[in-house]
Amino acid sequence: MSLSDGKDDRLQRFAKIWWKSRTDAKKSQEYMALNLGVSKRTVQNWERGTSSPDFFQSAEWFRLLGQNPIHYYLEFLYPSLFENLSPAQDDAAISEKVLFLVENMTPVEKRQLLYLMAGNHGSSWYSLLQMFTAHCHTSMKSRVAAARVIAENYEMEAKSGDLVCPENVQPDMDVLNFAISQGKQAAQDRKMGYTTQK
Repeated sequence: MSLSDGKDDRLQRFAKIWWKSRTDAKKSQEYMALNLGVSKRTVQNWERGTSSPDFFQSAEWFRLLGQNPIHYYLEFLYPSLFENLSPAQDDAAISEKVLFLVENMTPVEKRQLLYLMAGNHGSSWYSLLQMFTAHCHTSMKSRVAAARVIAENYEMEAKSGDLVCPENVQPDMDVLNFAISQGKQAAQDRKMGYTTQK
């Protein structure tokens, strides 16, 4: 986000988060108002940028929509990088976005990514990437079923001492198990996604 951005510009981009995420999820303003316990006018004001939800309301907004808020927030914070994000963009633009995301990962996330790409686990990174890509194209129901198997296998092998690389960075099982429960709820509600915000 540029320091030269005016407050009005930021308010309008912030308002776009609410309108775009709601319309992407095909939900009405009435639905959001009813489930958030606010008036329809309040939702309209958020989407116009005349007022803004508080932090809890923001988290609830995405929970109700069953969406991950990250790409909406990235578009708000870095419009020149993430607005109109498309895989059809040229290689230089895609590289800039990927490098930005990697540079802004937490140290643990960087270690996990390095482990996936170059760890001594026996799988090729390119094959893992294809598996993750295919996985993300399947239905929420299918993704939850696969994630459950992976989580159960990991927990069993961790307890029996059969992990391939026990000395390397490990997954955050609290996050994974919470994501599985949220994904299950999203699948039951026929939503496209979920948030891991508790």
